[in-house]
Amino acid sequence: MRRIQLKNKYKVFFRRVSTAGQDLTMQESADTIYREQYLPNEIFIIDEEGVSANKLKITERPQMVKLITMIQQKQVDTVYAFDRSRLFRDFYESNYFVSLCRKNNVHIFFTSSGNGHQQATNNTLLEGVLNIVGDVEGKNIARRTEEARRRYPPRKLGYIKQRETRSYIKDPVKKDILKQYFTDLAEITSYIELEELIQNYKRTLKTKTEHLLKIAKDPFYAGYDLSSGEHQLTHVESYLTLKQFQELQQKSSLIMKYQENIEALKEDDIYQPHCGSCQNPMRFHFDIVSGTSWYSCSRKHTPVQISIEDLSSIINCSLEKVIHSLDIERLIADSRHSFQMITKPIKAELNKLEKDKNKILENIILNGDDLQNWRAHPLYKELSTLEATLESLLAQFATAKRLLLDNENVAKLLSSYLSSCKELNPFFLYSMLIKNLYIYQNEVNLEINKFDYVQDIYTQYFFKGGKIICD
Repeated sequence: MRRIQLKNKYKVFFRRVSTAGQDLTMQESADTIYREQYLPNEIFIIDEEGVSANKLKITERPQMVKLITMIQQKQVDTVYAFDRSRLFRDFYESNYFVSLCRKNNVHIFFTSSGNGHQQATNNTLLEGVLNIVGDVEGKNIARRTEEARRRYPPRKLGYIKQRETRSYIKDPVKKDILKQYFTDLAEITSYIELEELIQNYKRTLKTKTEHLLKIAKDPFYAGYDLSSGEHQLTHVESYLTLKQFQELQQKSSLIMKYQENIEALKEDDIYQPHCGSCQNPMRFHFDIVSGTSWYSCSRKHTPVQISIEDLSSIINCSLEKVIHSLDIERLIADSRHSFQMITKPIKAELNKLEKDKNKILENIILNGDDLQNWRAHPLYKELSTLEATLESLLAQFATAKRLLLDNENVAKLLSSYLSSCKELNPFFLYSMLIKNLYIYQNEVNLEINKFDYVQDIYTQYFFKGGKIICD
C-alpha cells in the first residue's frame, strides 16, 4: 500500500507598519488569541516594518513577495492580518491577492475587533467594494500625510518647532544668515554668481547645495502653502513676504540652468580610476564656474589629481591603439582554418556514404529478381537511411560555410565599428577594453584587457607642459 505524506501548511500572521517610528504591539496583541491555538511549528510570522503600502508596489515589498511566493508554492493554509489595510492599499493589488488566495484555497482572517470592521468574505462583489474603499482611504491618507508634511514638517532649516503650540519660530542662530541668503539670492544675475553664493552659504549654514536650492522654491519660508491656492500658515514665522517669495521665483530659470550645468558636469564621472599611491578609488570633483571636472586623491599621501579632459585624451589614445592593433587578417585566417577543421570529417563521411549508397543501388539492381518492385527490396530501407544521413551532413556543411562567410563579413566590419564606437559611445569601449586605470602624480597606467587578436599592448603616458606624450 502506497503511503501519502501530506505537506504541512502554515498559518501566516502578517503585520505591517508604515514608518520606522511605529510599532507592531497592537497587531501582535490582536492576533495573540489566534496564535495560541496552534503549535509553534504551524505558525509563520511575517513583519513589514517601515513599509508604506501607499508608496510601494508589490514587487518593492520583499516580505509581501515572500508571502505571495509561499501561497503559490502551496505552503499557506490561512493568512491572519489586522485588517485589509495591513495587506494592501491599492484596489488592483488587493483583488489580485484575494483571487490568488482563492485559487490556492488559502483563507484570510482579520484579527481587528473594531466597530464597523468587515471580516473577510467569499463574496466577490463585497470584497471588490471594500477594496475600493481601502484604495480611496489609502490615497486620502497619503494626501493628508503629504499636506501635513508641507504645513507641519518634522524639521526645517532655520526653524525651531515648538511642540506645545505646533508653531515654527526662527532659529536665533541661523535666522540672520538665512535672511541674508534670501536677500542675496534675489540679486543674482547669472548662474556663476549663484554658484559663488551657494558655496558661501553651504559653509555658513552647514548644508548641501540641493537643500539651499530647495528652500529657494519652498513657500513655507513665506508662511504659505501654495499647493492648492494661497493658504496662509499662521503658525509659521516667515522669512519672506508672499510678494518677496513670488519675486524670488523669477530666478527659477536661472536656478534651472545652474542645475542643468551641474548635471552635465556630473555626467563626466564615467571612469573608475584608482590612485596609484594608495590603490583606492579616486574622488570625482567639478567646478561649475570654470566648467571643469577632475579626479583626485589625498589619503595620507601627496595629492594626486587629473582632469577629465586629460584623462579622456589618454583613454581615447589607448583605445585608438587597441583598435589599430586588432589583427583582422589573423581573425579571418583562423576562421577559415576552423572551417576546414569542421568540414574535413564531414567531407570524408560524405564520400563514404556516397560509396555505400552506390553499392546498395548496385546490389538492388544486379541481384533483384523484379526490378519493377525494387522499392520492396530489403536493402531499400538501408538506402533511405543513408540518404537521410547524407542530407543531414550536407546541411551541416552548408551551415559551416555560411558561418564562415558571416564571420569574415563581421571581422571586416569590426574595425570600422570600433572606431565609430570610440566617438559615439566611448564609455562602452572603455569598459570593454580597459581593465584597470591607475593615476599617479604625473603618470597614468592603463591595464588593457588581453584577448585573442590583440597583442603587445602596454602603454604609459607622461605629462610635460600640460601635453600628453605617448611612448
